[in-house]
Amino acid sequence: MIINKHANKNHYLRTEDGLWVRNFTKSHTKSIDINRMFSDSDCHLLLSNELTNIKRGAIDIDGEILEHPDVAIVSDGFDFDRKQEALSKLPSNVVIIGVNGALDRWKLVGKNCPQELRRMMSCYVVNNPYSECLRYLPKHHPYYPQCIASIRTNPEFLDGYHGNIALYSPVPSEYYAGPKTDPQYFIDDYRNPICAAIGLAYRFHVRRLMLFCCDDSFADMRPGAISLKNGMWCYPQQRISQRIIDCNLYWLKSTGVQIADCSSGFEYNNAKYISEVGSFFEEEEEIL
Repeated sequence: MIINKHANKNHYLRTEDGLWVRNFTKSHTKSIDINRMFSDSDCHLLLSNELTNIKRGAIDIDGEILEHPDVAIVSDGFDFDRKQEALSKLPSNVVIIGVNGALDRWKLVGKNCPQELRRMMSCYVVNNPYSECLRYLPKHHPYYPQCIASIRTNPEFLDGYHGNIALYSPVPSEYYAGPKTDPQYFIDDYRNPICAAIGLAYRFHVRRLMLFCCDDSFADMRPGAISLKNGMWCYPQQRISQRIIDCNLYWLKSTGVQIADCSSGFEYNNAKYISEVGSFFEEEEEIL
């Protein structure tokens, strides 16, 4: 593990792929991403997206005071259609943050869902700046929880989102800062909604965090895929993003947050693997 104590006073953890993940829990420092995550052409797109989204008049999530000690981040990983029923058994105080395709595939609402399985998603987090983001809009139901979107999110997605929208500002980088804004805080999202959700959970004063179906794994061997310890498979580029997520979990865990992972990807170093949702949120918090 390599931690860089940068001249800008931030601390960064280096992934195996050479990317630097900032300690977002360190206060009294200027938020700066030292990675080059976007090409020059991407930067033009980001600027256009931001200028469009600023005009929406949506609320800024950093202006809201939110206390959510128990949080589950839910993606649409392996076997999500079947596994999501377990979420209906979570205690009512657990905040469910959906990401990626979880909203489109959400079956726990609507007249076709049995009453005993119904469960609302607390919010949906999105930060994809490209048109591919449109595929995350619900196609199978009219359910739209509050959306918490990066100010860089594809504007067409937000145009088509029929629910309340709040915006967050990603951490500026050394290579792209965007329009001048003065938020209460920035979110380190690394172009990844799971990272964004982790950063938001920290701002919501999380004490227990669970990742659920936050993987891109599959059961069958495919060309170019690599095997995982649990017998599943994934592509190498998917491990890059999971290593970034793991480093974010490292910084969050350093503040005393308990973290569990109920997913089918490779095991995180900084989350306790659990095979079932079970009683993770019912256990007494550990005293450090």
